[in-house]
Amino acid sequence: INIDTDIRMAMTGAVRKFQAENPDKFDMREWMKPAREAAKAICKQRYLEFGCEGQGAKIKGVPLPAMAEKYAKGELAQVVN
Repeated sequence: INIDTDIRMAMTGAVRKFQAENPDKFDMREWMKPAREAAKAICKQRYLEFGCEGQGAKIKGVPLPAMAEKYAKGELAQVVN
């Protein structure tokens, strides 16, 4: 499930709120703090809703050269049915 739109909406809402409450602050580093927190909160909420809590240890990293090889071989090509 793609939650990218949820994350972008949460971040945009946090930025708009911060800017409305702090019109004199224009440094992006200041308003990105609440935006990152909003993104973190929505990710945590979705992971819990989708039953993903505690599953991180099952994810095994793949070194970049191995991923590049998979792409080159076509092993990761999108399949549309």
